[in-house]
Amino acid sequence: MSADEPITLQVSAHQIERFCAELRRGSANTNRKHSALIALEGFIIRHAATDKYTSAFNNIVNIIQGHAEQTRQALLNEYAENLEPALKNRDRNALAAIHQSVSRNGFDQLLEQVLVRLSPELLHSLKLWAEKWVNEAESKARRASGYPDALNFKQAGIPLDQYRALSELKRKLTPL
Repeated sequence: MSADEPITLQVSAHQIERFCAELRRGSANTNRKHSALIALEGFIIRHAATDKYTSAFNNIVNIIQGHAEQTRQALLNEYAENLEPALKNRDRNALAAIHQSVSRNGFDQLLEQVLVRLSPELLHSLKLWAEKWVNEAESKARRASGYPDALNFKQAGIPLDQYRALSELKRKLTPL
């Protein structure tokens, strides 16, 4: 028997439902659950050669996607819970970590969700803080590059992940 010989795998919608439910119960780490579901979906889509786009295939993929959507929403809720104290404490590291964990659109949605819960005074002070930090970072990065239209964050010693997160916060808090 060759090590490269394929095997046949059969799975039903009921088995996938049970597996996804077990996977979601099995770990306290929502990110791991979500990643596992996304990987399972990709595996099924990639390797279901003869059954692609049948009703059974679509049903199985829809079940996985339903579970993945629930873990995605749970992840966003966790990030939102962590974002509020990060903003209140002006914790650039925590903001950067959250920003890196989601898409730009996801971070924007999280900011919308959390910023409405903050007082106008806190929003104003956050706006001033973000503007000051971003402007200083850009100024340092511009000086470090040696060119007036280029920024060198690395040479300036400014963490790029923090710059991106604070820039998004500044943009969100600055009216058009």
